[in-house]
Amino acid sequence: MVERMSKAPFKPILPKPITKVDLVRYGLAHRGCLFTPKGSKDPIFVAGPDEGFMHVGRDLDRYAAKTDSAELPGKAHSTYIGLENWLDIVRLPDEGADGTAVHWPARLILHDSQERVAFMNDGIMDCSADE
Repeated sequence: MVERMSKAPFKPILPKPITKVDLVRYGLAHRGCLFTPKGSKDPIFVAGPDEGFMHVGRDLDRYAAKTDSAELPGKAHSTYIGLENWLDIVRLPDEGADGTAVHWPARLILHDSQERVAFMNDGIMDCSADE
């Protein structure tokens, strides 16, 4: 009962699109890979070798790459840790790729501070070829 009472109520986290204007304004245009959900034209996560960025609420949240997590194509990592939440990027199976593609299917899973899944979406990771 104590454990149940100490947990905060669950609140889903809904990332906002990071527009081209945001990418330029915050200097994120060439920072690694962009995760774009299926059916969207704007990314919701920028995954770099050292850090990642997501627009939640009114703020652009910064995430530290967990450098001992798996390295994905484009020098992205599979886990990023923020102040209030953390996320995993899972590479999904794709046809004909050799593991070095710069455009690959992925699933983004965002966890709240109590390790509950607060957001999950499938999409595409696009990584710049010069990374």
